[in-house]
Amino acid sequence: MVNNYNNARYGLFRHNLLSAFQVKDFRWYWVSVFFSSMSMGVRMLAQGWLILDLTGSPFWVGVAAGIGGVGLVIFGAVGGTIVDRFDKKMVLCVLYVFGATVISTIGFLVIYDRIVLWHILLGAFFQGIVMAAQQPAVNSIAHQLVGSNRLLNAMAARLLAMNISRIIGSVIAGYLIYRFGIGSSYVFASSCSIVGLGFLYFVKVESRVLGSTNESFWFSTKQGIKYIFARKNIRELLLLSLIMEAFGFSHLIILPVVAKDVLFVDAMGLGILSAASGVGATVSTLLVAFLGDFKYKSLLLVTTAIFSGVGLVLFAFSNWFILSTILVAWVGGSLMAYDVTMGTLIQLSSKEEMRGRVLGVYGLTFGFTPVGGFFMGWISSLFSAPIAIATGGIIVMAYMVRVTRYLVKL
Repeated sequence: MVNNYNNARYGLFRHNLLSAFQVKDFRWYWVSVFFSSMSMGVRMLAQGWLILDLTGSPFWVGVAAGIGGVGLVIFGAVGGTIVDRFDKKMVLCVLYVFGATVISTIGFLVIYDRIVLWHILLGAFFQGIVMAAQQPAVNSIAHQLVGSNRLLNAMAARLLAMNISRIIGSVIAGYLIYRFGIGSSYVFASSCSIVGLGFLYFVKVESRVLGSTNESFWFSTKQGIKYIFARKNIRELLLLSLIMEAFGFSHLIILPVVAKDVLFVDAMGLGILSAASGVGATVSTLLVAFLGDFKYKSLLLVTTAIFSGVGLVLFAFSNWFILSTILVAWVGGSLMAYDVTMGTLIQLSSKEEMRGRVLGVYGLTFGFTPVGGFFMGWISSLFSAPIAIATGGIIVMAYMVRVTRYLVKL
């Protein structure tokens, strides 16, 4: 009797955790996301360390991130329209190739000692443009592959790929920078993007062009923006996303500054710190995936956002490396559970023919992570990195006081 009960519980656990993986094409998609996410994570770590090596200034770390955010914000709504009007898989293929080209160019400039600051800033801007269309395309394909009932699980699985890749990629990036120099980490990041492209080839996803192709491109974009402004629930979710990206996720931008100037560790230490954040994010993503089609998604969103703000404040004032790795894991876990839930609620709140455009504007809010990184870099140069991160955590908690009552009713 006990064995039957335990077997039933294990079966339920496996079903909830792996329901999206029952779709064969989603499995290919997951591996593709894994490698493209590793490319992005390694590039971000290498960029911050490279700028600190060139300038010694946290301010320029923030500026580079901010320029990337400008590219994402400018092209965010346009990226969503592209996803709605063109084949999503083909859009992703083009973006993977372009992104890999930009990363490898920076890498070889570093290797041959030709790199200057403006090269990095221009590369960051191009990467922001890539992200403007990549995020809505990746999210739309996930929904198309698994449907609405498995969407929370699929979003969790997608972010699980990102987090596992961040753990592995952070350690590899730290080792490559320490052993072979920064250029090698850029080449590795570019290679990961190409590998992700290879796995994307095996994903069979129906080509859907949503909305009228007779509409002008800009008219379609305008209709998407009008749709968002007419719906308070989507507006409030997007505003929260903007706050969380600008003042929560942006702590990742100045993690190299924390490692070098606060915790006094080398590139390997930075890799461990980033990997710890990935471990926390992975654990929380697994927990959300286990929840399956969880009924109280809005309550989960609010709780994880508040936990993120608290964790940021605690992490900000730790100068002990071991404690910092534990606290950054807390922050990474809270932010990722929030992110899974937010991405799910945004999609479930949108009509299918508008989903790409809504996701494009949602992706636009991701541009406020590097814009927030600029803010963090500026505060760090004036005061310190801990004060910058703590300020972000306090702003997150203050904003949640304002919106919690409305959000829990969604």
